Amino acid sequence: MQRAVKMARYLGEFGWRVHVLTVDPCYHATLDESLLEELPDDVKIHRCREDKGLVGKLRPALLPANASASGAGRGQEGSGAARQDGVQASPSLGQLVKRGVVQLLKKVKRAALIPDDQILWYPEATKLGLRIIREYGIDALFSTSGPYTNHLVARYLKRKTGLPWIADFRDPWTQNMHRSGIRWREWLEERMERAVHRDANITLTVTHSFARNFNEKFGASISRLEVIHNGYDPADYEDLRHVERDPRDAGRCVIMYAGIFYQERNPRLLLEAVRQLIDEGVIDRRKLVLRFAGVFDYPGYSDNIDAVRRLELTDVVEIVGNLPHKQALKAMKRADILLLIGDTAPGSGDYIPGKLYEYLAVGHPILALSLPGESTHIIEKFKLGVVADPLSLGEIRQAVRQLYEDWLRQQAAGGAEQQAPAAREQASRQEKATLIYQRREQARMLADLLNEITGSRR
Repeated sequence: MQRAVKMARYLGEFGWRVHVLTVDPCYHATLDESLLEELPDDVKIHRCREDKGLVGKLRPALLPANASASGAGRGQEGSGAARQDGVQASPSLGQLVKRGVVQLLKKVKRAALIPDDQILWYPEATKLGLRIIREYGIDALFSTSGPYTNHLVARYLKRKTGLPWIADFRDPWTQNMHRSGIRWREWLEERMERAVHRDANITLTVTHSFARNFNEKFGASISRLEVIHNGYDPADYEDLRHVERDPRDAGRCVIMYAGIFYQERNPRLLLEAVRQLIDEGVIDRRKLVLRFAGVFDYPGYSDNIDAVRRLELTDVVEIVGNLPHKQALKAMKRADILLLIGDTAPGSGDYIPGKLYEYLAVGHPILALSLPGESTHIIEKFKLGVVADPLSLGEIRQAVRQLYEDWLRQQAAGGAEQQAPAAREQASRQEKATLIYQRREQARMLADLLNEITGSRR
């Protein structure tokens, strides 16, 4: 939800007073109230509860066991009561019946909650939305998904009031890789999405590939299609200016990755490339660190650590485990090269990993092992680093060698500290060139669209 938060934060600077219609946070798997601290005082938040009918009452039971609830604790789903001696008591007949009902509901959930769980919010949201529009004289509507129910709420409000509306898709809806597979539901959701595109004054999305796909499927229904990318907020990275390099890394080139590996995204070909370059004498193993934060091997697998051992790279590879986000950002800042490994599944080039925007903010060279697409275009256009095919050992070898030799030349010239003035000047030029990926500028772009559809001059 960073996109929505940042838009709300900065739109006021461009003449728009923001009212946010959202759900009352009773039952949600993730909840970060600290984000509210980013909003200026003039942003007014309106909350409403979800439907209080039978399905609404059962909703907490349909959520994962670790979902948070206001005033509720956490525990294993469907467990019996714990006795004081610590032994788990056997569930009662009533608990067993309830557990069976809940499991049945979960099975039919995908057929009942369409387009998503938040449809329970729709009745109350439309009522409160109309009241807000009338009470505060709202000039325009902006909805962002997921959840896609948000667009259905906005469409209802548009049809009732005639207000201009921008429908923002952070991810595809019926073109998403993760679909239900239920044929009649797919048909119904396609009708829903087509109606959203038809009634919105502007369909907005975050990549040109998404926009192209929307146009191919719904072109005749779309009035206007625009792209405002996701991005980063430089204000979130101010503290990184004062991060100092770890003394233990003196004289070593640190390649840093923070994230999760799985079958379609893994470092094994990179490890092979590094091993070959060491054997050929191109890389001095004493001067290289491959540092991985996050999930190096997915639970139940050991392919990546097995490769490290097989290739005898245990002195080169450092696995630091999960880090809090702020610590991960500091680790990136202390590195020399930032590693981006993309998925290899078909269509993965259409997506831009959020990590790329973090790398933009940190400002170090990027080693991108990614299929051609949106991410590689940004990296090549703004000269942010080197791109290699994640399935090509030869390309990965060449990319690693190039960045390592660049680092050696920098060290020979006195290191990063000696080149700080030139680096700062280059960073300043890069920041200006990549302005469209900064949250404040993206809010300005959204304000321009709002001005256009309302005929406003602000």
